[in-house]
Amino acid sequence: MILRRVIEHVRTQNWTAIFLDFIIVVLGVFMGIQLGNWNEARALKASERSHLRQLQEEIRVNDLGVAYQIRFANRIIDGGRAGLAFFEGDGECAPDCARLLIDFFHASQVWGTPFVTAAFDEAKRLGFPTDGAVRRAVQEYYRYAAGWEAAVLTTPPFREAVRRHFTPNAAAALWAGCWRASGQAFEELAFDCEDALNAIELGETLKGIYADPALAGDLQYWIGQNALAVGEQGLPLSRLRAAVAIAAIDDALGAGK
Repeated sequence: MILRRVIEHVRTQNWTAIFLDFIIVVLGVFMGIQLGNWNEARALKASERSHLRQLQEEIRVNDLGVAYQIRFANRIIDGGRAGLAFFEGDGECAPDCARLLIDFFHASQVWGTPFVTAAFDEAKRLGFPTDGAVRRAVQEYYRYAAGWEAAVLTTPPFREAVRRHFTPNAAAALWAGCWRASGQAFEELAFDCEDALNAIELGETLKGIYADPALAGDLQYWIGQNALAVGEQGLPLSRLRAAVAIAAIDDALGAGK
């Protein structure tokens, strides 16, 4: 219709009407572009908010895993220290042979719950977060968390060496009651296998451990690695950076209301 009207105005040389028609067309195109840009920006903002929520939840889940891991690593250290005390003694385990074997079992553990980055990887691919401060807080958290933990994810020689001394019955009891995964698949070290171990003859097993010359040195190394993990520059700092990232995302979501 607008084209027909423009042709008619040209035919009659109605220049004022032609000018008005031109303005109408230009304004229409401009408003159409602006509306398209507004819709695109609105969709992008909604997409970013959705990904920020997913990212925040991923950080929370990872941080909950770190809370479990701190307890896990501290139990490794405590069990390892009990094991070192045994090596420094006379090799007799009675009357706490079952508890001592649990200490060696716990001291040989390696944290196996994965650190998840799927939401972060997808957000980064899409260029989110767009706010510089939020992006730095998130990136610092993931960069730090993914970098330091290699210290305690490599299986130590102590793990295999000490477990070679476990009898099949003792190993079955240990795994059945003294290790478990929580409802969210985070690992926990427990003592619920002690009664089952008390029913097994453990004297020869612990004598074999005591007589193994390399175990004490390997155990000291593994205690040190886990001490690094729970030190000020390890897991606690990871939790602090998680809190900063979560708060930054909260601010970004709140600003977009």
